[in-house]
Amino acid sequence: MVMMVCLACMPVSLLIGQGVESFENFPSSSGSYASGSFTGADGSEWSYVQCRGDKAIDLPTPCLGKKRNPLSRIFSGQIHNGCRKIVFSYRQAFSSAVNLNLLINGELIKNVTTAGGYGDTTEVHTTDSLEVNLPGDFQIEFRQADSLNSGQVCVDDLAWTSFEQGVGSERDVPGAGLPALRLVCTGEKQVRVFASGTGHKRLLVFSADGRLIKDSGFLNSPSILDMAGCPEGFYVFILRNRENIILGEARMILK
Repeated sequence: MVMMVCLACMPVSLLIGQGVESFENFPSSSGSYASGSFTGADGSEWSYVQCRGDKAIDLPTPCLGKKRNPLSRIFSGQIHNGCRKIVFSYRQAFSSAVNLNLLINGELIKNVTTAGGYGDTTEVHTTDSLEVNLPGDFQIEFRQADSLNSGQVCVDDLAWTSFEQGVGSERDVPGAGLPALRLVCTGEKQVRVFASGTGHKRLLVFSADGRLIKDSGFLNSPSILDMAGCPEGFYVFILRNRENIILGEARMILK
């Protein structure tokens, strides 16, 4: 299974000027709703209220409940260096439609919804790049929009870029108008890569901790990339031309 979303990022050190939260430290795998806290990848203490852990995008994943008292939510501690843009993935856990709010410092940034019904429970949605443009310390919160009707929702694969000068730029932030780089899983860790345009290109693959995994020539689309030997997890693909200009990016979770 491969999950794809568009994500532009720094080519040399993936996590410089960027935060990623995959909720690897979320402690629950139970179907019971609970509240607690854990240390996030950003180093702050994340707190969760009335969340379960048995419904996932990529385990572990917090799942916010429906009709819970108090209202289901999950929120970070104070994160430094500001936030320019942010992107995240979500999945409807049961038949009830998603109605979820993303807030930064208490201000609504994005409301996401789904149509509802069991047919949507297998689809992972990912937001477009969301403008925040907030300097200084900030707090991220996911909160159910309606205390009665907001359906159970899984939240995962959160990424943001820093606002602070020198550690990020508009050219290197999620969704900065770049053409899509499309990935399709074709077998046991075989990825078919589709890209627009012609001519010689370079395809770079980074792990979630910023390590360069692959750097290969890319000429024809589609092409097959062998990911055998790569552990399951989160990867970022970056396509560049001869002039080292970013042509497209995509991220995936390899399983």
